Amino acid sequence: MTQRQDTKLLRSGLAAALATACLLVAGCGLFQTSEPEPPKAIGGIPPNFAVRESTLATLMRSVHGRNTTNYGLCFADTLVEGRDFHASFDPSDITDFQQSGGVIPGDWNRDREVSFFPQFVAAFPNAFYDIYFFDDPDRDDVDLGGPTQIHISNLLYRVWSAGTPVATGAVGLTFERVGLGGDVKITFWEDRRDTVTRTWGRARLNGQ
Repeated sequence: MTQRQDTKLLRSGLAAALATACLLVAGCGLFQTSEPEPPKAIGGIPPNFAVRESTLATLMRSVHGRNTTNYGLCFADTLVEGRDFHASFDPSDITDFQQSGGVIPGDWNRDREVSFFPQFVAAFPNAFYDIYFFDDPDRDDVDLGGPTQIHISNLLYRVWSAGTPVATGAVGLTFERVGLGGDVKITFWEDRRDTVTRTWGRARLNGQ
């Protein structure tokens, strides 16, 4: 898959996502030991981590296809690449969760994210998820460069399941080129609210 093809995939839902954003703002307020599965093609498209766009497109396809293996591959793994993934929560989500009796987890790393993912995609089990990312108009991307070519993409996300909102919010995604293969992986997810619908971060706190 070329960078252009993945860029087209990311932008294909732009119009629908923008319309969704307007509606949201206006109207809504155990573990078991086993051999890991190899990456699988989803919709005939194998996972691709050559550039930021292809990594994000792989994440989108993995959510839609409920593919935990490929989803986990989108995030840096300290055992493979020497870098681990971490995520932060919006302060308002933390406050609300604590007020409801929830206990804030420790460092949200790749292991937590991979364990959380099956519950996330099972919250609305009767339909596939459709996820859209598009530029955050209030925040510019940041290119830090360096040996690992660090780039922070500031985006809005909208996750839907058969017309039902699953998660909406804003995110600063840090991409780095990691490992011997030089794959582009997500190393940090800064989650932020931008509507009253629950964020991806709140879904993490809720466990689904």
